[in-house]
Amino acid sequence: MVRHSAAAGGGGAKPTSPARVVLLIFMVILGFALIADFFWASSSRFTSSYFNVDYKWNSHYPLVVSSQPQKPQKGDPGKPKKKDVFPERFLSATFQDLPSPNLTWEKMASAPVPRLDGAAIQIRNLLYVFAGYGTIDYVHSHVDIYNFTDNTWGGRFNMPKEMAHSHLGMVTDGRYIYVVTGQYGPQCRGPTAHTLVLDTETKQWRDMPPLPVPRYAPASQLWRGRLHVMGGSKENRHTPALEHWSLAVKDGKPLEKEWRSEIPIPRGGPHRACVVVDDRLFVIGGQEGDFMAKPGSPIFKCSHRNEGGFFVGQAVYKLLQFVFALLFDDWRMRY
Repeated sequence: MVRHSAAAGGGGAKPTSPARVVLLIFMVILGFALIADFFWASSSRFTSSYFNVDYKWNSHYPLVVSSQPQKPQKGDPGKPKKKDVFPERFLSATFQDLPSPNLTWEKMASAPVPRLDGAAIQIRNLLYVFAGYGTIDYVHSHVDIYNFTDNTWGGRFNMPKEMAHSHLGMVTDGRYIYVVTGQYGPQCRGPTAHTLVLDTETKQWRDMPPLPVPRYAPASQLWRGRLHVMGGSKENRHTPALEHWSLAVKDGKPLEKEWRSEIPIPRGGPHRACVVVDDRLFVIGGQEGDFMAKPGSPIFKCSHRNEGGFFVGQAVYKLLQFVFALLFDDWRMRY
């Protein structure tokens, strides 16, 4: 039997090396991983439960505390039932001499819509509730008003289109509500430096000088005739900010065209309470760090900094560069 040669005159294609085959398989796997990651970044289905706000929250009501004692059970007025008996709470001796009234909670009128990370300001008997997440993919752009006197909601009106929807800085002088910076849009979108003031008597909005740089949820307060804004999170949503600015204001109007730099806050971060007591400015509590927008996500999908796959886009890109470099070197050495 005559066997035909696979190559004539010693020429023809050279056999593919095992290393090259492995690298090609590796590239295919990485390609599938990159495509899967893109679809995951474009989907809000797997968003962290921390941000899952649903309209099923109709059971979340504003609550007030009453000092009325609880009524005894029927049939045995003096003794609670066994299933209602709770373990006794032991207090430190430091607090054992303090009076402790028997407080109960009373359910009030349900809010018109559920909200997460909105903002609220009380002026006399009215509570103004602004913006906030409805769901992770939807943010509110209106104001609801709760009346403490008659336990009703009403007087809804819209916010300006350029106003942030969550992580707002907010403070009032008793008539005017100052709204500073915040996140614009759903998911983990970027912040805006826009600053506005609302006249609660006329429901009219007015622009004010924008903050030097945008922030998420800074501490805000009126002190000595100036609007103070400090801390919050930087533009990446995670890094605590230390900057502190102030602007002279009066009767809802800015008296200066630019914000003035003040002494930085020693420890920054968003969602901090801020009050003035005895002519002293106090900043209390808050958090450090937050969810961030997933790199490359077209919807700015919220993702935890330590969540698996957070930096998968950059990792895949660098691995592909490495694989191409190896392939190129292999081709150059062989041919």
